[in-house]
Amino acid sequence: MSQQESVERTVGSVLSWARHSAGMSGLRVKRVTVMLWTMIVLAVLSQFYRSSNGVIAPQIMAEMHLDAAVIGLSSGAFFLIFAALQIPIGVLFDKYGARLVVSSMLVFSIIGSALFAMAHSVEALVAGRFLIGLGLAGGMVGSLVILARWHSPSDFTRAMTILFATANLGSLLATSPLAASADWIGWRSTFLVLAALTAVIGIVFYAVVRDTPAPVHAADSNRESLGAKFRGVAQVFRVPGLLYVLPMVALGYSSVITILGLWGAPYLHEVHGLDNLDSGKLLSVLAVAFVVGTLAFGPIQRRAGGFRRVVVASASLTGLILLALAAFIDSPLVVTVSMLILVCLVGAFSVVLMGHGVALIPKELVGRGTTTLNCVLMGGTAILQIGSGAIVEVAHAWFGTATAGYAAFFGVLGALMLGATLLYLRAPEPKPKSD
Repeated sequence: MSQQESVERTVGSVLSWARHSAGMSGLRVKRVTVMLWTMIVLAVLSQFYRSSNGVIAPQIMAEMHLDAAVIGLSSGAFFLIFAALQIPIGVLFDKYGARLVVSSMLVFSIIGSALFAMAHSVEALVAGRFLIGLGLAGGMVGSLVILARWHSPSDFTRAMTILFATANLGSLLATSPLAASADWIGWRSTFLVLAALTAVIGIVFYAVVRDTPAPVHAADSNRESLGAKFRGVAQVFRVPGLLYVLPMVALGYSSVITILGLWGAPYLHEVHGLDNLDSGKLLSVLAVAFVVGTLAFGPIQRRAGGFRRVVVASASLTGLILLALAAFIDSPLVVTVSMLILVCLVGAFSVVLMGHGVALIPKELVGRGTTTLNCVLMGGTAILQIGSGAIVEVAHAWFGTATAGYAAFFGVLGALMLGATLLYLRAPEPKPKSD
């Protein structure tokens, strides 16, 4: 499937969702559709920022004389603050509304993108990524909270799947289009343009999005004390069976995004000798596979009639492919790329996994439960990206070859995936919830 076909398919999904919103009045359908498109643009931007280090990492490493461990730290800084803020942001959503919180926080991303563009030290590089992550930390989960308030549970699931799938277009834009921009105007100028684009999106989000279909009085939104809100978070971790799902939540998404958004380009450059543009083109194929996989897993899960079988089969296959990548690290490029495409396609099961987690959580805890799941997801990504940099660098130094570093990374990741699958087998299949 080409990049154009992937975009057309995601656009078609949005239009199909709008047609299925039959329970709404015409005016409300238009309002919700415009809101969803605005959230999609923000989600694409967030996903672009998450994945952007993948293509430009070789340039940054060469220009600033950095090793893999530092690149892993700079990329992981985005996810670290992203994860740390999920639960506090959930409380802010309850108090001030997601619309105000999300649009206000984007100011930090604007500053961070500009700082990253002008960075000439490791500290500035890490601080820039840190601020970008801080500003975008509420974007996706804030959109989910708003969509949940505007929709019935079944319509919300459909809207969530669309948002997750279309967000992956950001990963696609962070491949060959970013490589072309970096070659044309430089990666620094590219991030200055992104800072301006982020400002525009923040203004539009505040102007277009509304927290609820009807105004909510401040007294109604603040009845629960701050202590009660945080106690509600503790209750999330006591939901029966959820602890068996969380390790897989931490690994499912992070496995793909760490390959696609961090080590893909350096691996293709150092092991297979590809330049920036060629690496970007191959990564764009992986990104398309991720988009297609995300779109496909919604229907697959509905046809399977549950979550567990889909996740177990997909996670097991992903783990085995990663181990195969480690074992046959010196394979011809066509074999390596084929296995990476399969990882991105099958590894897109994280959308089903998040649905499983949300389905286990009682209705009264869904808001905090969603932010908690997102915290684990992004926290797992931060740990994996920072830890993988150390793995690549240590194995490289120990064995003396770049190939050994990436083989160690794929091998550890595959083993972790299979281990998380064994734990996940004990998770219960949730009972269907009525609208």
